[in-house]
Amino acid sequence: MFNFAFSQLALYLTFILVFFVPGIFLIFATGFHKKFSTLELFVLSFGSSIVIIDFLVILLGKSPLHITRASLFGTIVVFSAICFGIYRRRIRKNTSDNQEFKTKQMSRRAATLVVIILFLTIFIKTIYFKDAIFPTATDLGHHMYWTKEISITGQLPNYEKAEIGAEYTIEAPSPIADFIIGEHLFFAAIAIISGADFFSSFPVLTLFLIHIISILSIFVLTRAFFKNSLHQDAIAIITLLLIGPLYSIASPQAKFVSGGVIGNDIGNLLIPISILLYMKAFSEKKSDILAYALFISFGLAYTHHLSTFVFVFLSLFTVIAYAALNFKSVFSDIKEWLKLFLTREALLVLAMGAIFILFIYTPTYLNASAVNTAVGTPSKASRAGLTLAQLKSTAGEARFAFAFLGVVLLFFAKKLGKYNQAFMIGWIVALTLMSLRPDWLLLDIPSNRIASYIVFPSAIIAAYMFVVILTALKSEEKRRNYLSPIFIFISFFALSAFIATSGLYDNAASLNSSSSASPALQTYAASQYLADNLETRDVVLKDHNYLSGDAWIKLFFMKDYNYPLSRGFFKRYQDETKPREQCTNLMISIPNGTMAQKCFEGTGTNFIMVDPKMDSGQFHRLNDFWQIYSADAITVFYKKS
Repeated sequence: MFNFAFSQLALYLTFILVFFVPGIFLIFATGFHKKFSTLELFVLSFGSSIVIIDFLVILLGKSPLHITRASLFGTIVVFSAICFGIYRRRIRKNTSDNQEFKTKQMSRRAATLVVIILFLTIFIKTIYFKDAIFPTATDLGHHMYWTKEISITGQLPNYEKAEIGAEYTIEAPSPIADFIIGEHLFFAAIAIISGADFFSSFPVLTLFLIHIISILSIFVLTRAFFKNSLHQDAIAIITLLLIGPLYSIASPQAKFVSGGVIGNDIGNLLIPISILLYMKAFSEKKSDILAYALFISFGLAYTHHLSTFVFVFLSLFTVIAYAALNFKSVFSDIKEWLKLFLTREALLVLAMGAIFILFIYTPTYLNASAVNTAVGTPSKASRAGLTLAQLKSTAGEARFAFAFLGVVLLFFAKKLGKYNQAFMIGWIVALTLMSLRPDWLLLDIPSNRIASYIVFPSAIIAAYMFVVILTALKSEEKRRNYLSPIFIFISFFALSAFIATSGLYDNAASLNSSSSASPALQTYAASQYLADNLETRDVVLKDHNYLSGDAWIKLFFMKDYNYPLSRGFFKRYQDETKPREQCTNLMISIPNGTMAQKCFEGTGTNFIMVDPKMDSGQFHRLNDFWQIYSADAITVFYKKS
């Protein structure tokens, strides 16, 4: 019991050290603690810390020092000490940026509502996670392999995997462009410093924390969008309701957390933070805030390529929206933007970013082959765009309906501020086109993954529309008495019921019917048995179709990203767009077939991990296969040489 309590305390203290300390000290060093509200600073410190930790760990990995507990702790302390020294120097110089930031404060009633909504959000998600906290998700298992490699080797990972070639043999490892290093570095830092076990709640808890802060970032951004509105708090609170209790489980919310969709979760945090910073920098003409925004953007580029793509198109459509809405002043405004970008602070960050990309560590997706897989005519049906009905389902029917009306209204909402207006329109229009018509933008990316990003902007605009409708009804009733209080009440009840039932239906559809922990534990026990008894020359093949938590098996061996070999989903072996090796399928499905025998011989496979209810009969009938491990959810067979 003492060991468990100590491990939990170590984990939570590590969360504070990794996710808050570097960002807080950087904010004080830059003087931003006087330019943002308390809640904005809380969100900024968290997002900044992720970016800082990524860059610090990369520098550690490129230095003669290994990535160890001592080097990580020391690097964070040194970085924080340098920032604190800069902060003290700024105080002594009594710089002109020491004016306190003033913002419209929430009323006590509004603050109470925010706390209640956040509590309900966390409560509902916790109910969902009681059956999903145990690490079983495929994506999370893949990511944790690279995280564990960093923690074992103390070096940056070499993203490679060995595959079965045309001659039925396992070829030399080849590069992988699918993984981005920023998705793994802060996980590795937490694991190394805290000593947390990968087969524990630590990975999901980490993502859960990121997700909760991303919800807060949307609340903060909504208040910034509508800072000139009399209904700022009402819109922000309804937005929080739409992304909190009412839609707390469906993608990209708790389902993305339990599924280990790390890049999207971080993107949904850093994109709102970036929008907040750029919007504030341009509206207030602050070059230091622009520099900070560029820094966060570089961090996003090192964390997730899809989120970076989304942000690039978001920025492009924001510029287009701004030009269309402010065509009389756009050319003079462009001159002001250039002045901001050509300041010392912005140029310094741009130069440091370019040096980092060109000479220190280039993201794996910045190569010709990786770019070609994401840009061009859609190559698969899943990348050809969603239907309007599918997009509506992704966004949530109620949010989609209100957001559709809200976008139209935004074109006439000049009082919100020209940058606020342009960012909201650019954000929603970019994601709509990327989801529905990727061919227009030459995108070759899974459309459903892009569409998941539309949830947050649609919630903001839907909340805006909801408040506008209720305000209009109330004003009309006061002005002309055309509308009775009863009609106002019925309208409010109907609109609220529409939103609530839509959100709660999405939550109910996403609930787990049963826990996968028990079969996954059996998978892990069998994996540990093999890891303890296998020799170097042995090769294992497992099944991905029926085994629970099978993506985590590789963490027991740590030989290669593709070790053990895996039989994938059956449809992949019939993919006409890309020829697939057939060995991993045939060695399980038809182990006595001629081609399967060639595969066994060429790959050296001699251990098979399968579900006994689905794939044991074909092995029991053959004399050269021995059953050496058995459980309800997994069986291991050994092939005699």
